[in-house]
Amino acid sequence: MSSSTAPMLTGTQATTAYHFIVTIQTPRGLMNTRSGVIHVQSGATRAECLDHIMKPLFAEFGEPIVILFFALEPNTLATEMGQ
Repeated sequence: MSSSTAPMLTGTQATTAYHFIVTIQTPRGLMNTRSGVIHVQSGATRAECLDHIMKPLFAEFGEPIVILFFALEPNTLATEMGQ
């Protein structure tokens, strides 16, 4: 599993960090899992995030690619109140 950190749609607006995990399979049966953190501007869609995450995978493995698993969550942990 490899990791990457990349800015996404950054500009002058504030961004929120999101952690992603994606597992893909190529037509030759190769499976690969990637994870990392992307920084997303307010108003960005989940689809835009997936497109951004998949671009380097398409460049590396070609197309078509099957997405076996995709998760995208804010990169913050909830804390209990009062601590």
